[in-house]
Amino acid sequence: MDPIALATATSTLTALASECAKGVASEVGKDIWSKAKGLFGWTEEPAASVLPKAIATELHSNDELLSAIVKLLAEAPASEQSTQIAGSLVGNLRLERVVVAQKIEGGIKM
Repeated sequence: MDPIALATATSTLTALASECAKGVASEVGKDIWSKAKGLFGWTEEPAASVLPKAIATELHSNDELLSAIVKLLAEAPASEQSTQIAGSLVGNLRLERVVVAQKIEGGIKM
């Protein structure tokens, strides 16, 4: 799990959902949020107070979902105010499988 991608996707989706809840998101922004909720499998709007945790929890345990969300956000039209930030934040993320080891022991013994 890439912590930068997780944090970026979580904050971007939270901001977009907040704009939608306030009624200031464009139609494109609303559409992207609707698609994101569909990817999460949510049929109801999560409460604003739990939204960041709900998003991060879902994305943390599912690399495929995180990749789909990053792709959705990266493809957001830059001409729309609601989605400009989304596209610019996630545009440079590259998701790949990464293995991080805290400590490696062993070696070749002769």
